[in-house]
Amino acid sequence: MSKLDKNTIYDVIIVGGGPAGMNAGLYAARKGLNTGLITEDFGGQTLKTSTIENYIGTKQIEGMNLAESWKSHMLEYDVDVLNFSKVEKIEKKDDVFKLTTDEKDAYQSRTVILALGAKKRHLNVKGEEKFEGKGISYCATCDAPLFADKEVAVVGGGNSAVEAIVDLGKIASKIHVFEILDDFTADEVVLEKIEPYKDKIETHFNTTIKEFKGDNSLNKVVTENKKTEEINEYDIDGVFVEIGLIPNTSKFKNLVEMNEYSEIKTDKLCNTDVEGIFACGDATNIPYKQIVIAAGKGATAALSAYHYLLNN
Repeated sequence: MSKLDKNTIYDVIIVGGGPAGMNAGLYAARKGLNTGLITEDFGGQTLKTSTIENYIGTKQIEGMNLAESWKSHMLEYDVDVLNFSKVEKIEKKDDVFKLTTDEKDAYQSRTVILALGAKKRHLNVKGEEKFEGKGISYCATCDAPLFADKEVAVVGGGNSAVEAIVDLGKIASKIHVFEILDDFTADEVVLEKIEPYKDKIETHFNTTIKEFKGDNSLNKVVTENKKTEEINEYDIDGVFVEIGLIPNTSKFKNLVEMNEYSEIKTDKLCNTDVEGIFACGDATNIPYKQIVIAAGKGATAALSAYHYLLNN
């Protein structure tokens, strides 16, 4: 693995190392482009996913193993990498982009692919910040083993929430599910997985979280029923928040056009409103935030960058 070179003007630099970013790197390098990639990690959200069963050609695989497979495949080609780094600023001068990292190093490229990914959404209620890491978690894959034989809760009703219930079902003594809607929204094939743990699960639909309480660590959750306005308080040792994603785009709001959800606006070829900047994956306005879709859009972005360079 070669390190990104500050003295080189690359054909393309990819920002992000999730499925979109790594597939973009692979496709760009295979097209003969002088390719660089800057990332905080290899895998993105995949690293926090326990078991993946919907990636075509792979019936079942752990998230970390799939990420490692992508990385090793990409690095079979000539991709210069800067790992454990964040891009803080992107500027364009004389048809060359300058990317400045959090370490104040600058790198140059003729095109840029933003594969920024997304992070877990927070509830933003009283006590959440205080008890983050002290009973409140956003990664069941990471933290479920800490709650063996304890009473826990999952907030949310989508696929990620149900996957958290499955992880906790093997470990926890009881699982409360708090969902703002009146039923689960997870896919049926995912919902089937909680059947073995149904005796441990207590669902609370039409319910919002009002407050987290505790001394040094979380021990109570205060909720409100949207329909009845009834307030309840539960003794709970751990809460896993699984209510969706926020795109990692805050540093680039003045660089490219975004929608009301802070997602980068792209067309079907991954073009942004800035010539020479392409975007792909969960940080964009594409629907259906799925691994296979992100990877596919990474390929599209790389091919679009290649054709842009041919004509410029």
